[in-house]
Amino acid sequence: MTEDLKKGDVSLLAEVHATTSGLKVYVSTNAANDIEVVHRSMGGYGYSAFLGLGKLYADYLPATTFEGDNFVLDQQVVRASLKAHRQLFSLSKPSINSLAPFSFHLIHLIHRPAESNHPISKDDWQNPTVSVTLLERRAALMVHDHARKARTPDASANQRLSNAVTQAFVAKRIEDIIGDLRELFEKDREVVKGVHSGMCDLHT
Repeated sequence: MTEDLKKGDVSLLAEVHATTSGLKVYVSTNAANDIEVVHRSMGGYGYSAFLGLGKLYADYLPATTFEGDNFVLDQQVVRASLKAHRQLFSLSKPSINSLAPFSFHLIHLIHRPAESNHPISKDDWQNPTVSVTLLERRAALMVHDHARKARTPDASANQRLSNAVTQAFVAKRIEDIIGDLRELFEKDREVVKGVHSGMCDLHT
């Protein structure tokens, strides 16, 4: 990206903006929620000044709004998603080559593998690819539905859509990392796969 900017190529700027906006919301929102959960789950100890959780939460929560509040960043993600959706279907023959990484989940609107119609078995849930496919398909269908109802969205539509799109992006990146773990020891691979499956279970 840096080298492209030096050459005057800003074609990836919008993609980077959408990606960072989604990740900022995803990370900051989950961090604030997790701090609060820990704070409450420790009972009276959680309110101890010595422990420091109360101060940590009080300091961190406002920090998630420095970009003009996460609602603004959600709108940036939604705007980029709808733009990608319009561009995809403005083509006479929609092609996956027109999709950037952050909007690649839209492939499920134009290409659906035959095996994706098969019922999901218990063992399938242990396969990271299955979880990623479900998260991507959910995001794609939500973008498509939002595009049809863009003028009459409900109050939390942008938040749900931004969250779904970012979750699909993060899950896909983790799946790619797992695919590059062939040189790790078997136990290490299983730990990483377990973390990925746990993340997907929380959002499916």
